[in-house]
Amino acid sequence: MDIDHIIVANAKAAADAFITMSLNLAKPAGVTLDIATVEQAAEKLNSGKLDHKKVMVVLGNTAETLALVEKIPEISAINYGGLPQKEGARQFGKAIYLTDEEIAHSRALKEKGIRLEMRQVPAHSAELLNDQL
Repeated sequence: MDIDHIIVANAKAAADAFITMSLNLAKPAGVTLDIATVEQAAEKLNSGKLDHKKVMVVLGNTAETLALVEKIPEISAINYGGLPQKEGARQFGKAIYLTDEEIAHSRALKEKGIRLEMRQVPAHSAELLNDQL
């Protein structure tokens, strides 16, 4: 992946100094990293300052994903890289388990015309979640 800038848009990560430090240590060399709330991420993405960059946005859950899409309607595709198994969740892909609430968020994203892909790593081919909702 040829990424210039990563934005982690997650309230928990933005408020936790240990998570912030860990993510900064783990980021690839030469890549800029911002850790922000969804609101802060939307402001940065809508500011135009990153228009010339290749940006990857990482979100922690479907609720924050839906919130970001509502602030940035130009988003046309989302990749579900992994949502771990939890009580009451149904499996949709190799590493995608969704609760009823996450399914509702995903359906709302689908209704906005967003392509929902399931892919853990870039080398894998994407499965389409839209067809399973």
